[in-house]
Amino acid sequence: MKVTLEKLPASQIGFDIQVEGAKSQAIYDRIVKDLTRTMQVPGFRKGKAPTQIVLRQVGSQRLKANVLEELLEKTLNEALAENKEVKDKALGGFQLITDIETLVQTFTPGQEVNFKAAIDVEPEVTLNKYQGFTVKAEEIKPDLTEVDRTLNEFQVRKATIVPIEDRPVALNDVVTVDLKVLDRATGEELPDAGEADFQLDVDEKAFIPEVVQAIVGAEIDSVVEVESIFPEEYYPEEYVGKEIKYVVTIKSIKGRELPALDDEFAQSISDKETISELRELLEKRVIDEAESKTQANKERAVLEALTAELEVDLPATLLQQELDFLVRQQASYLQERIDPAMAKQLFTKELVEEMRRLNQPEAVTRLRRKVALDKIAEEEKLAVDEAAIKERVASTLEVLKDPNIDPARLASLIREEMRTEIAVEWLIEHSEIELVEQGSLKPEPEAIETISPETDADAITVDATSEEA
Repeated sequence: MKVTLEKLPASQIGFDIQVEGAKSQAIYDRIVKDLTRTMQVPGFRKGKAPTQIVLRQVGSQRLKANVLEELLEKTLNEALAENKEVKDKALGGFQLITDIETLVQTFTPGQEVNFKAAIDVEPEVTLNKYQGFTVKAEEIKPDLTEVDRTLNEFQVRKATIVPIEDRPVALNDVVTVDLKVLDRATGEELPDAGEADFQLDVDEKAFIPEVVQAIVGAEIDSVVEVESIFPEEYYPEEYVGKEIKYVVTIKSIKGRELPALDDEFAQSISDKETISELRELLEKRVIDEAESKTQANKERAVLEALTAELEVDLPATLLQQELDFLVRQQASYLQERIDPAMAKQLFTKELVEEMRRLNQPEAVTRLRRKVALDKIAEEEKLAVDEAAIKERVASTLEVLKDPNIDPARLASLIREEMRTEIAVEWLIEHSEIELVEQGSLKPEPEAIETISPETDADAITVDATSEEA
């Protein structure tokens, strides 16, 4: 067997292989012998049928395909074993370059076979520079008014709803209205676009902002008209973009009597004994979140500078693995939030392929950052503390409580994660980062982000039961 190696684009090594005829003949003879011994042919006892009849039953093309399949697998494994340097860096399996159908058509057992295959290998990484960067990052300052907004959200949720007759509509009321939607051009009512006895929260986040603004101050039995454009996110879709007029008749008003912000209120939504303790917890949340966002901005700035100095040809295997991870992560998030039957219908092959396409830019960005940080760790001989790995593995297993998790596999993933973290810390320490005012840097085009749960007031209610929250 003769093997010629060739360096290919996309971090692949090509194998040009010539296999002597004796090897294919040996495989052919063994397969024919096995078939003759085991195949049941009508009119003959098992193993007693003549070879020619057995071969006629099997068919020459099928037999050649079986021989060729075994020959390719065997020779590729041997070729890889003989080239240890490639084997040590190999990712995934071989990809046949030579057209298989043509190969089957031209293959004759006992004659020399030539074919080409390729295998992905770990990419060669070059960093023209990996320290001493000077960058700017936006500093996110904590907005402590968020504490009052959060507390107010809880007050609204726990409010008592009472009928109102002596004042007009105010923000945060609950009103019952007759809502009509008219075509501005014809004055005709649009079917299915409005609703009688429609109850809505007087809150711009809960309903169409211009309608909410218009009904604030309206009295019971008054009619409010608002000219607008039918919004994209509302039904029926056929009206989207149409020039319309909302006609809103106020039928009843109910106000919210908010509970007092006292110790009893704090105890009703958390494990805190006093309102001051709850405020302190929420303030810490806001400050920690601001610090976390600032740190993320610093990391993003140095990583962008780092990857600008990176030269790498990413292999398809690594890219596919990263895409698989992102799609699984997004699918898992969605499946937890929708009906299982709906999820089964939703995740079609076409949708998954579209998710992979949309995630391609993010996958490339993540991979480039990873290989660059791995290069730093390699060059600077950054080591991960094994005791810290064991501790994180133990805490992760405790949180997940899944008996099917392989601790060794988990440890490997955590080791890789911690190595990346250490490399990022090293990069930040060896760069100059100027913190600038939020919003002062020109925003970059947004990459597709991994879907993740958004923080909301409910999350704070739950987390407030923890002292570490």
